[in-house]
Amino acid sequence: MSQKLPLMRILVLVLLFTTGSNTYGQNAQKKRETTYQTTLKTYSDVLKPGMTRKNVEDYLRSKSISFGQGGWINEKSALADLVYIGKEKHPWYCEKHNVFIAFQFAAVESHKPWEAYDSDALKIISIFHRLDGCL
Repeated sequence: MSQKLPLMRILVLVLLFTTGSNTYGQNAQKKRETTYQTTLKTYSDVLKPGMTRKNVEDYLRSKSISFGQGGWINEKSALADLVYIGKEKHPWYCEKHNVFIAFQFAAVESHKPWEAYDSDALKIISIFHRLDGCL
């Protein structure tokens, strides 16, 4: 009986630890997702569909917000602008899981999809998850 009691305590402690760790991870994820949604709303309140790329990028520069162009999100019309807002746990086969606010544009003038023109029109602002360095 005395050997079963310490073993039982260890099992209970392991169960509490793993349950607590999982709950902590879920709470941290919810907080990050709330932050992402709040950031998205902040941009969406100011930058509206139909605005030109020039206006969007001028706004970002005026706020000293770093951004880059990161390919296409949903369609190959014009490059998207990406603002880094966080990172998530990545799967073992990737080096990174970055989170961005993606400003998706549509080409107004005829140009190649890998080019970005000042006249491109903002279509959608969204949260974009990107895995990098994957096997």
